Amino acid sequence: MMDASTKKKVLRTFTYGLYAVSCANEGEVNIFTANWLTQVSFDPPLVAVSIENDSKSLPMILRSRIFTVNVLRDGGRELAGRLGKSAIQHPDKLDGVVYDIGANGCPILHEALAWVACEARHTVEAGDSTLVVGDHGRSRFQTCRITNGPA
Repeated sequence: MMDASTKKKVLRTFTYGLYAVSCANEGEVNIFTANWLTQVSFDPPLVAVSIENDSKSLPMILRSRIFTVNVLRDGGRELAGRLGKSAIQHPDKLDGVVYDIGANGCPILHEALAWVACEARHTVEAGDSTLVVGDHGRSRFQTCRITNGPA
């Protein structure tokens, strides 16, 4: 059996895109770096994101049933690192982060390459995290944008 240290090293070799997931509930917003996000289906158009159970964002998304996935550009590691901090421990982490509020009430980062607004359809408990499956095809809101310029 593989020891825990080796297992962590192997798992850290998995490749990821840079995503920032934003949410809103009752006038409050938050944005966090998603460690795991994937497209689940083209028809219907679904994405899944893994959210830590002890995060500020998970209860916000579970109550509001909305979130927006912001795709970060190459070179977005500094912003991803900043947004990866716990909003509970760092309540000022969004200070100076430039964003607009989308039609669904969630932040859209100015630095995003693209974004997609989602409505939460399903959740699955998964250890210390919860998988949230979002539908961006039947959203009541404008659901996506790709900006000009290189990735």
